[in-house]
Amino acid sequence: MIAPDPEFAELSALLERRLDGASKSLTAGELDGLLGKVGREMFLLYSEAVAADSISIWLLDPAKTKLVVAYSEPDPAFVGWEQPLNEGLISLVVASEQALCENLVYQHTQHSKRADKAMDQITCSMIAVPFYLAGNLGGAVSCVQLKRSAEDPDPEGFSARHLNRISRLSSALERMVNYRLLVSLLDLEL
Repeated sequence: MIAPDPEFAELSALLERRLDGASKSLTAGELDGLLGKVGREMFLLYSEAVAADSISIWLLDPAKTKLVVAYSEPDPAFVGWEQPLNEGLISLVVASEQALCENLVYQHTQHSKRADKAMDQITCSMIAVPFYLAGNLGGAVSCVQLKRSAEDPDPEGFSARHLNRISRLSSALERMVNYRLLVSLLDLEL
């Protein structure tokens, strides 16, 4: 087993503060760069595994007043979409730091329909899990199943198994982004 290097011990608190600062000021463009090809491929694989129509990362803005879509597959036009932190199920997940798996979302009174109206769709099922950066709440990862009109049949929906998969995706993303932030902060070429 690799033991901590005592020469780095005195720098660990400084590194943690720098990682914390970098994670809190992360923008959507920077996140996309940190995800890289591997992160984007991971998103696609998980999206297929749970039969999601769309999967996104929502970042909490520095003022903690809204969530901003920082990454979205397969619709990059959704990147930049903002939602007030006091509105919708995604915000509820961020506020409570509790995961959500909901079918028949369009019937839920707390579901914000602003994105549905803008994108001309109906959100039928949703999974949303907290997303952490440097150990701090950074936003949420969500995936949805959609339909185009009220007359269309609802998709099959999500299960607890799907929720567990998206929770693991969120954890893996946190580790990958933390690693890439540290590599950048230390100016390493790995």
